[in-house]
Amino acid sequence: MSHLFTIFGTMLDLSIIEKEINKGEIFFISDFTELGNYEAVRKSLQRLTKEDSIKRVAKGIYFLPKKHERLGVIYPHAEQIAKAIAKRDKARIIATGSTALNLLGLSTQIPLKVVFLTDGSTRKIKVGNQTIQFKKTNPKNLSIEHRLTNLIIQALKAIGEKNVTPKQIDKIQTIIDESNERELIYQNLKNAPVWIQKIILSK
Repeated sequence: MSHLFTIFGTMLDLSIIEKEINKGEIFFISDFTELGNYEAVRKSLQRLTKEDSIKRVAKGIYFLPKKHERLGVIYPHAEQIAKAIAKRDKARIIATGSTALNLLGLSTQIPLKVVFLTDGSTRKIKVGNQTIQFKKTNPKNLSIEHRLTNLIIQALKAIGEKNVTPKQIDKIQTIIDESNERELIYQNLKNAPVWIQKIILSK
């Protein structure tokens, strides 16, 4: 298996990618366009994919494989992919709906449609049997930059004020306590809807 690919007739070692990207991390065609034009880089990465040196997770999105002794190749999860796209696009994202519930541990069901609110572009990306969707939202909804606080707010919104159970509230309180960020989360939750503040901050 060759670890070299050609851009404009120049042989480029795979170690150039490995120096820039750690195993398991995601990268894009645009990360290497300083080495040649977009089409040249795309074809080179396609060649590396065929050689199984790198993996393609979606159009224009790749990762350097990280292998587990028993599990084989560890593929990036949806949130990791979404964060990499947001970082590339200099956008903010917040997991919402069933995605927030799953990430928070309030649901064991892995959603086939993974939804993020964003101030970047609206788009859908197919990754295996999952669809990652970015929905444009009001900047106010992205004003809290703390991930765990956002997951709590979005998870409770997904459940609904009238449907939240004492068990779910206790679970969220345990998550907050174990995070060692209780004061920060409580401060951030003062910007949440009033009913969420009453549920969490009254405890």
